[in-house]
Amino acid sequence: MEQVEKMRHTLSHVLAAAVQELYPTTIFGIGPAIENGFYYDIDFGGTKISDADLAKIEKKMRGIIARKCEMRAREASKEEALKWAKESRQKYKVELIEEMPSDEKITFYDMVVPGSEEVIFTDLCKGPHVENLGEIGAWKLERIAGAYWRGDEKREMLTRIYGLAFVTEEELAEYLAQQEEAKRRDHRKLGKELDLFCFSDLVGSGLPLFTPRGTILRDMLNELAQGYRVRCGYRKVCIPHIATVDLYKTSGHYQKFPELLQFVSQESGDELAVKPVSCPHHTQIFASAPRSYKELPVKYLETTMVYRDERKGELGGLSRVRAITQDDSHVFCTEDQVEGVFGELIESAKDLYKKVGMKLTLRLSFRDDGDGYIGDEKMWQKAQESIERMAKKFEMEYYVGVGEAAMYGPKMDFMATDALGREWQLATVQLDYAMPERFGLEYTDKDGSKKVPIMIHCALLGAIERFMSIFIEHTAGWFPMWCAPEMVRILTVNDKVEEYVREVEKVLQGVALEEPVKGNRVRYEIDRSDDSLGKKIKRATEMKIPVVLIIGEKDMAAREVSVRTREGEEKVKLDELKGWLEARAES
Repeated sequence: MEQVEKMRHTLSHVLAAAVQELYPTTIFGIGPAIENGFYYDIDFGGTKISDADLAKIEKKMRGIIARKCEMRAREASKEEALKWAKESRQKYKVELIEEMPSDEKITFYDMVVPGSEEVIFTDLCKGPHVENLGEIGAWKLERIAGAYWRGDEKREMLTRIYGLAFVTEEELAEYLAQQEEAKRRDHRKLGKELDLFCFSDLVGSGLPLFTPRGTILRDMLNELAQGYRVRCGYRKVCIPHIATVDLYKTSGHYQKFPELLQFVSQESGDELAVKPVSCPHHTQIFASAPRSYKELPVKYLETTMVYRDERKGELGGLSRVRAITQDDSHVFCTEDQVEGVFGELIESAKDLYKKVGMKLTLRLSFRDDGDGYIGDEKMWQKAQESIERMAKKFEMEYYVGVGEAAMYGPKMDFMATDALGREWQLATVQLDYAMPERFGLEYTDKDGSKKVPIMIHCALLGAIERFMSIFIEHTAGWFPMWCAPEMVRILTVNDKVEEYVREVEKVLQGVALEEPVKGNRVRYEIDRSDDSLGKKIKRATEMKIPVVLIIGEKDMAAREVSVRTREGEEKVKLDELKGWLEARAES
């Protein structure tokens, strides 16, 4: 284990030791090291703890660290460990120990003051830790949250105290600065400020409602993603939002994810479910007519909504929702066509993420040794080798994620890095030998024999809601002009320029923006309010309008407009404005 991870793990023990001194009756859950720091789940009983208490706990922790205690490991039998837990009245530790094999040696770590040999804290732990608390680098307590014991919402709610830890003060300061920037970019905050989406208790948690401005952004992003596939010969289809449960039993989704299927009661008595995925529906469009090898590949695309129930505590803005819009597509093809289809989709993903300004890497998501997969292992091995071969051919930087596969096949998951350096799994291309077999799909080959097609699943954005949450934060709400809900705002100095404003409008209406979305037109509004020009500029800036055109009497006389962008202000002649805007939209 790296030194920084040992340090973070040790700090969780220091946190518990400090809490024990301050609140002697507390009961401890678990306290692992995590990315960027550590946490400990603690039962404070009837005592209420808030972020205001963190300074007091942190001060106590620093006092313990100053004593440069040693972390000493020792083994105990299960019987000895249970005796310790029961005598200490640590019921959560009792539960953990009771689940361990009877012959397993259990490790404890004692926090010992050197010289006096005083043990100030003991915890059940496999380790490892730093040898001496003096090795701990830069850290601070961050926040408090609630956490159900063992993640079970039917169990006790514990208090989780989070801390940050890095090797140096510089690293800690850099991380804190990044977190402050992330708060400024929070898509929930910007979504409200920019009037993009809202939520309603009457509609329900995790069910976002998109305003006119937010709907434009959604549509533009979707048009970009689906445009690549339209150019590659994909054809639109449309499916309902419910289906019989038998569809999902045949696909295997019912057996693996029964909790996803929300049943709908109807007078007919049919057992129906709201769809959690769209791929089984698309198999039935393929199966609706005899297919020949001459037709393949058959390529379907659809932007559709699927529904998955999530725990309320896991919902957050657009990041995790219950109504999920997917820019979905499915291809039915022969073995020889797989590489060509993958190649189109890989090149599309690379170009799309270049346009939205995110760096891409690739995770090859393969199966593990678990039994939650459809199809035999030989088929899986063949599919995984095929995917890795294609990643190499298309010169994608990649790594393998074991256990990350879909239930029906391995996949390429495109990992995008945003402006804050955070990595997100977004686009995905999945190879599926299993589902066509389960549905009995077939086509007639050259020799007249019946063959089972291979199925390829792809979403370039993934869940559009989740993509939007990342894109809003990536851009900080300053969207590229082509997808901005409002591209241009005209600010008038007074009503004497109304006739000239109409001339400017004609120019805007004639601007053709063909890249990256075909048929895009300039979306503009006019601020004719009686407010001062300063207030109008402030309003446009707060709404993060990419281009602001200021029109006064001098501009009208000179046949020009004052153009204001994030980069500054300049004068543009009216007869050059069309070209200026077209160039700006493509940059």
